[in-house]
Amino acid sequence: MKKFFRAFTYAWQGIVHTAKTQRNFRFHIAAATYVTAFSFFYELTRGEYVLLALTFSSVISAELINTAVEAAVDLCSPQQHRLAKIAKDAAAGAVLAAAFFAVIVGVLLFGDIAVIKEIFRYYGSHIPALVGLVCSFGLAWAFVFKADS
Repeated sequence: MKKFFRAFTYAWQGIVHTAKTQRNFRFHIAAATYVTAFSFFYELTRGEYVLLALTFSSVISAELINTAVEAAVDLCSPQQHRLAKIAKDAAAGAVLAAAFFAVIVGVLLFGDIAVIKEIFRYYGSHIPALVGLVCSFGLAWAFVFKADS
């Protein structure tokens, strides 16, 4: 049973390492947070929320796998090598593909101009909410673009 729970600890350490060292991972976490927050302006069905969760998880998982591939390639091939480049580029391409399809899902779910206008009206007439949103952008910027540790 200890080994079973230890595996969760190792997995969590991998997620934390990726969050600390990979700017794009942090960007995707911030984007998922904003998409989730703005989704409450829409009347999404349970199925649409499931689609959002699957979309988020595919992008986040691709980022984690990309980080693992990069680390493994760097370990095996510290010098530049054509095959190492192919492996790293393909892993990065997987993230790009997942993100591209996430944007398509986002446009399909959130492309309703009437709701977008309602969001602008809401923040235009609720100054404390607008201030909170602007402050959250500053926090998100700091989170995403912080120095890699």
